[in-house]
Amino acid sequence: MKKRLVFLVCVLLFCLPHLGALSEAPVHFNETPPEDWQERDLLRLTVFKTMVNDAMLLQCGGDAMLVDGAMDKWAQLLLDAFTEMGLTAEDGHVHIPHVFNTHPHEDHLKGIYRMIRKGLTTDEFITSFPDTYKNSMLRTALKEFRGRNIPIHQLEQNEIMDLGGATLRFFWWADGGGPNELSCLTHVTFGDATLLLTADAESIAQMGVLNQVPVDWLKADILKFPHHAYTIMEIDFLETVNPQLVFATNWLSNIEPCARQVERRNMTFVTQGFGRIVMETDGKEWYVTQYLGEF
Repeated sequence: MKKRLVFLVCVLLFCLPHLGALSEAPVHFNETPPEDWQERDLLRLTVFKTMVNDAMLLQCGGDAMLVDGAMDKWAQLLLDAFTEMGLTAEDGHVHIPHVFNTHPHEDHLKGIYRMIRKGLTTDEFITSFPDTYKNSMLRTALKEFRGRNIPIHQLEQNEIMDLGGATLRFFWWADGGGPNELSCLTHVTFGDATLLLTADAESIAQMGVLNQVPVDWLKADILKFPHHAYTIMEIDFLETVNPQLVFATNWLSNIEPCARQVERRNMTFVTQGFGRIVMETDGKEWYVTQYLGEF
């Protein structure tokens, strides 16, 4: 009997440090949140209707981060949206404390420096790509930011950052070559709630990351479908993340095979082609709402 008790205690002690990793926050899609929802401390991700472009805003605890900025044609619409959301400084200009680019392709970066030219201010521009990376889009953007005295935050592999109480971890496939292969992934944690943003990490990068980082860095309640859902995900990657909801930045009619890949695993699939998506969590559960037709 004593041996059995000792064994059970040892099992419990081994499991305790891992209990947090097993936690997940239920995801409610297009359901009404509790009446006191907006009075709680929330993490919010807004995915704007920029078609086959990425432009997202993370907000938590009074802090904010722009994650990519789409093509330049979306710049003014994004600035107008930020103004409506109250992201303005005393001088009336839109101010977002952190501006992060996952990789230097036009549909993720060009809109950022167009918004800067239109008056957007920020405390830092965040990138995982070094100055020496041979990419004209990146060089143009860095020149623009430095000319306006915007600090450049060069990420280190597996760097962790606090955003108003949420924890962000940045990593990418170390052996990648092109911008998509080197796309910076962001794992966001707030309480028991988790989110994984994958930028344009194609199949080879998905498998590279899968073999490079601990599983806990990939597990997430909500997953951004990599590379606008142009091609289906690597099955091992999708099943490792094991999300409840997957969203894509594309028109549904363009990506039906990817929608089927997700839905046949009983995961909810949503695309911002139908309208802005707002995802909010109090760290215990998610409420995801799509505003049809809204930018």
